[in-house]
Amino acid sequence: MPDWREYVRGQLIAASNYRPVDEDVVTELAEHLEQVYVELRTSGLSNAEALQQARKQAGNWTELRRGIELARQEGVMQVGVRQFWLPSLVTLFSAFAALAILIWAGVQPWMTHPAEPRGLVVYVPWMLVLPFIGAAGAYLSRRAQATPWKVYVAGAFPAFAIALLFLMILPWGFVVDPQVVPAFRLRGLAAGTISWVILPGIALCLGITIQGKLMAQGQNRESGKA
Repeated sequence: MPDWREYVRGQLIAASNYRPVDEDVVTELAEHLEQVYVELRTSGLSNAEALQQARKQAGNWTELRRGIELARQEGVMQVGVRQFWLPSLVTLFSAFAALAILIWAGVQPWMTHPAEPRGLVVYVPWMLVLPFIGAAGAYLSRRAQATPWKVYVAGAFPAFAIALLFLMILPWGFVVDPQVVPAFRLRGLAAGTISWVILPGIALCLGITIQGKLMAQGQNRESGKA
């Protein structure tokens, strides 16, 4: 019996300018070629004929290697969308949609210093909704078997998005044209960061943590039943 693993490994390495190859791919291709070889031998072909026909099944090894790499890249992209981007967009859209509905409904925020840039601005109903939004994003990310850091970033993505928006706006207000917001200084920056980044982030992470504990408890119950 030919050593199909060594044959496939050698062909793939040669087709990729002697770069390392994925052993899982080698195993899968070797098993396929071995199966073809056995079937050809069973049909009555000689060892040399079956070996030649089986090797032809792979076709052009350079094109095969390129196809494998493209398929792997597409697979990585699809996994990234399921694990991170889809949950992130769900939390981002849901959080700002909820805030927009509250503003449209006329809900007034709680403010420590009304009409002053240094005051905190907190939409209390929004803060109560954010843990559920964070939990929903975390559920989608965990269901796709994302790593813990992806789960938390996806679930708390609205807070990260607002922080990024602050970083994009502040250089204009503080460096390019200081007169754009003359009263908006360090206290205003701190108040805005607390109001729109830190507090929402805490609320979102609270939902993420609770959802993770509930999911772990459910899995433990299922494993106990099994």
